[in-house]
Amino acid sequence: MRIACCVLLLTALPLAAQTDQYEGFTGFWLKNDHAEAFAIATPYPRVLAFRLKGGENPLHVSREYEYIGVRSWFFEPTQIPESGLPALQPATAELTGARAVRLTAAPDDSSGLRLTMEIALDAERPMLHIRHGFKNMRDKPRRIACWALNVIRPDAGVGVTPWRSTSRRSLLFWPSTDPNEVGIHLGPRALALDYRIEPQNGWHKVGTNSDAGWIAFVWNGNALKSTVAHIAEAEYPEDGGTVTMFNSTSEVFDGKPRFGEIENVGPLSELMPGDTLWMEQTLELIVGIDGDDPESWVEMLGDE
Repeated sequence: MRIACCVLLLTALPLAAQTDQYEGFTGFWLKNDHAEAFAIATPYPRVLAFRLKGGENPLHVSREYEYIGVRSWFFEPTQIPESGLPALQPATAELTGARAVRLTAAPDDSSGLRLTMEIALDAERPMLHIRHGFKNMRDKPRRIACWALNVIRPDAGVGVTPWRSTSRRSLLFWPSTDPNEVGIHLGPRALALDYRIEPQNGWHKVGTNSDAGWIAFVWNGNALKSTVAHIAEAEYPEDGGTVTMFNSTSEVFDGKPRFGEIENVGPLSELMPGDTLWMEQTLELIVGIDGDDPESWVEMLGDE
């Protein structure tokens, strides 16, 4: 049996980031006057919570599988069985500031990559910055893309993202996805997925080549907005999808809790031996998202 060990560098440990417990996991609360985030190093690196102070956590948490919180996967140049393995290695945690922590996972031999997550909460705003990094541990160049998956509570709300601003927009459907599903919204300005409506075929996934850089989860008048800068003219994996949404039923995972995801994809890049490919993600909590219309949400969230 492998015994996971979390190494904490305790010198000058800031009071805002003491080790604590959340939903049965041991980790760090990063806090300011308006928001708080919870990060863990074991059993694997994740951001398990990001919420307004005293508010609801929109991220999905479970002890039954690894599909929880915010995690980092990769493409090479498509999704492969090894895509999720670097994010399944136990990590060490180093507190790098009053509201910041670096999670460095053990190397994954199967993929030849080592994952690092650098997580920092803004000093004042409800804004969380995450740097996802994959180090090439092999002796040959790689062509990969970073992939940030935000696992959200599927019973609570709706995912939404704007279409590409130019005529070169695309709509992507993955296998088993019926474009006529009630939960899929294909509007003039917005692509949306209602996670409250369970898929008819077990799971479905939709995406687009949006150049806005953001995708959001809207619930109870609040939004979790996830942004990764779009790189014009870059090549993106999975037929160019820059933002994607996934929804499932419990049957897909042998009766375990269902979950949903809003996902940001980075461009494919050449990664030399020993180098690290980084992708910067910003999560923001926004209040006052009124109504039940993804078309109006796109306008509200795009102005933020």
